[in-house]
Amino acid sequence: MNFSEIPENPFIFLSWVTAIGLFISLSEATIKIKLEKKNSYRKRLELINNLYPKKLA
Repeated sequence: MNFSEIPENPFIFLSWVTAIGLFISLSEATIKIKLEKKNSYRKRLELINNLYPKKLA
């Protein structure tokens, strides 16, 4: 299969573009969700440490 040729059928080309776009979008969403989870966990730990300090005196 020669990938250097642009297919004459526009449906095939649009299908490939759509598939690549969906893959990029899902990858971006996955990365954003992971970063949000890390940030949320870090903020929660910071709030808990501020509310309950280990050294009172």
